Parts: sequence; structure tokens; C-alpha cells
Amino acid sequence: MHATKVALVSLLLASTAWGADSRLTLAPAEKEPAGSRAEINDAELVTLRAAVQKDPKDRAARFALVRGLQRANKIDEALSAAKDWRAVDAYNLVVVRLLGDLYAEKGERAKARRAYSAVVELLPKDASAHRALASVLKQSGDMKAAYDRLLAAGENGSKDRRLAFELADVAARLGKIEEARTRFEAIIDDPETSESVRYPAKQRLAQIYQQLERTAKAEGKSTDAENLAKSIGELKLKGGTENDIKVYLTWDTDHSDVDLWVTNPAGEKVFYSHKNGKFGEALFDDVTTGYGPESFTAPKAAAGEYVVQVNYFGRGRSNFSEARGEVVIVLDEGKPAEKKFVLPYRLFDEKQTVTVARIQVKGAK
Repeated sequence: MHATKVALVSLLLASTAWGADSRLTLAPAEKEPAGSRAEINDAELVTLRAAVQKDPKDRAARFALVRGLQRANKIDEALSAAKDWRAVDAYNLVVVRLLGDLYAEKGERAKARRAYSAVVELLPKDASAHRALASVLKQSGDMKAAYDRLLAAGENGSKDRRLAFELADVAARLGKIEEARTRFEAIIDDPETSESVRYPAKQRLAQIYQQLERTAKAEGKSTDAENLAKSIGELKLKGGTENDIKVYLTWDTDHSDVDLWVTNPAGEKVFYSHKNGKFGEALFDDVTTGYGPESFTAPKAAAGEYVVQVNYFGRGRSNFSEARGEVVIVLDEGKPAEKKFVLPYRLFDEKQTVTVARIQVKGAK
């Protein structure tokens, strides 16, 4: 392996370890809202079953029954209801993914994978189907399978920029740094890329440039380091690239509005209607049309606790699925002690809120 590549991979691995002088620690919290599975009783389930019997073709009623049973922890009954739905609505992506979720909850990983894979078998040319499958593979921790799925989708001729973004992002997570860099640069340079995709691509690319810059400095390549620093500046990112705390929120449900909330040590909530905190925190890019991302920065974090939450504000009329996605939290961004956390979450209903992490900040800076 080329010496530069070895050094870069070593740096990426080292960045997952705490710096001795870091003031920041993170404790993961919930993947689902507390108590969300106890918010339905047997009488309500009877009503949900009756609605399905009244109109077996009503997708909303079918979804409500399966989700209700799942939330009541009646997983076997939920699986049976989902199979019944699939039998009369075979090409519906929602029920296919629900089946995968239910098998996964039962610990039947092979069946879960087969169920999830049916999404793209049914709709091989549908980019959203490929993204849906890649999303669940990522959340299950199978990055290699997610990469292979997205790569195959791209080879099938899809020009979907969101799919290209997902592929570049997964490549970066797998340590395919040069490939990720090339893919993100292509997304940014493509005039057909929407700003809702171009901006997060710039954010990810800036992190790659920072990693390469640190490697160049470590190897004494001052010219390369200067050029990379210039490239970072040319991206003109809001919130900069060196922060005590940076948070990204994404979700995989189109035509929906999922909001990032961060409460600072003063108890002040920074969110879509209050985007600037008293300690210099800021929220960028509130997105209301699906997929995200939104981002938060705290350049100089105040001592105390930051609470990171996700709120399901609203969904489109045709959207039967829950909101699911990831919160990526970067501590000591752009510094030797940089640490990244990828925290998956799920929200079942509008207005629900999940607390995904708590960040403790020591002392004054």
C-alpha cells in the first residue's frame, strides 16, 4: 500500500480515539421515543383490526394495524398482519420494509435481509427503492452491503443525485477516501445537482479535505496542505469546519419535515424558529421537503450539557411510513481529537420527539 494511503488510513483510525485534552464526552440516548411502544391498548387494536376488515385495500388502515401491533410489542401478530397486507399489495414498498423491520426485531437476520432486498427486486429501476434498502443496511451496520447495493444501482444508469450522495458517503465510511472525494466533487460540480444535495456534499467533502490536510502536514507536504486548506475555504460552508460540536440530521422519508433540536447548557433550544443560541450556536438549512440535512454548530461549546433531539414535525399525505434516519455528531471537528458518532433513530408518529444523545462539556474554554 502506498505510504501516503497508509498514513491517511492510520489517521482516520486514530481520529476515532479520544484526545487526552478533550473537554467533550457524548452519551448515546434513545433510538426511539421513550414509551412509544406502550401508547396503544387492546381496545384500540380491536378498532384497528375492524378498519382493515371494513376496507382491506385501505393502506393507511393496514399500516396503522401493523404499526400498532409492533408498538404494543406484539411482534408475531404484527408480522402476520404484514404478511396479510403483502398478499394483497405486493408492490408496496412500505409493507416490504415493515416485514424486514419485524424480522430484524425477531433476530431473524437472514429473513430480514431477504425482505429488505425485495424492495429493489420489485422496483429495480426505482432510485428511492435502492436508497430505502441502503438505509436499512446502514442502520444494521452492514456498510459493505449498502455500498454494493448503491454501486449496483449506479451501474444500472440511475442519475439520481441523492443516490450518488449516499454512495459517496458510504464509500467514505468504508475508508475509500479517494473514491469518496471524487464522487463528492462530481456531485458538487454537476449543474443538475439541487442545492439540497450539493450543500451536504460540500460538508462531507470538507471533512475529507481536512483529513487529507492533516496527513499532508504530518508528512511535511506544506504545499499540498495549503492547497487543501484553500479548497476548504472555497466551499464557503456555513458554520465553518472547526467546531467543538457539529451535528448533522438526515432522514430517509421524502415529503416530510423532521427537525433537529439542540438544547444548550442555559436551557435554550436552538431549532427552526430560534436558529441562534446565546453561546454562538447556530442551526443551518431547515429542510421541509424530505431527506434533510439540517446541521448545527457550536464553535465554542459552553460548559454543561447539550441535549440533541429529533422531532417529527409533519409528513406528506401519502406517506405511511415512519421517519427514520441518522444523527451524525462530530466532537472537536477539524482538530486532532475529532470524534464522530453515527446514531440511528426512528419516529413513529408526527409530533414525537426522540432524545438521541447528551453531550457533556467540561470547564470554561
